[in-house]
Amino acid sequence: MEQAICLSGLKTLIQKESRLAHSIHCFAHQLQLTLVAVCKKCLEVGELVLLVSNVLNVVGGSFKRMDDLRQSQAEKLQEALDMGEIDTGKGLNQELGLARAVDTRWGSHYKSFKNFINMFGSIIDVLDTIVVDARSLEERAKATGYLRKCQTFEVAFMLHLMRDVLVITNELNALLQKKEQDIANAVLLVDVARKRLQRLRDEG
Repeated sequence: MEQAICLSGLKTLIQKESRLAHSIHCFAHQLQLTLVAVCKKCLEVGELVLLVSNVLNVVGGSFKRMDDLRQSQAEKLQEALDMGEIDTGKGLNQELGLARAVDTRWGSHYKSFKNFINMFGSIIDVLDTIVVDARSLEERAKATGYLRKCQTFEVAFMLHLMRDVLVITNELNALLQKKEQDIANAVLLVDVARKRLQRLRDEG
């Protein structure tokens, strides 16, 4: 945070000295700005981001709910292990957290959507519990609305679509942040990402 303030202050000082000075964002930041601008024009994406954020706030709203979420995750993990659906080993099957997204970092949206999908069953369990045990009518009504919305085809489709789109842009973002990156290579990387997105549109 302090570094960001210093850089912002430095930019202001330079522009005071010379009004002709221009500030150019790094490749990764330009990608982030583009993603935010494009997604803000899509109502469905905006609704999904808002829904996921609201659900995570409700589910993570108390220590009890977080405990319920962990318990549900543990039970589902044990079921999957018993049925041989997942492998065991070092570093596998780590507990997932409620990853909250930040608009200026679209990589955080990828993590948020990915975790939401992986924890979907447990999130539904906690919402179910809130519907039954909530003390206030307002809380129960909110949980019921989120529960219904989360279980629609549209939300499931958008969650998986955005995860698949953002895994591509997230990889591009990581590559663009490398210190040795130059404009020629950045253009090639963007072209590769564009082709992957086009292939997703045509065949995905």
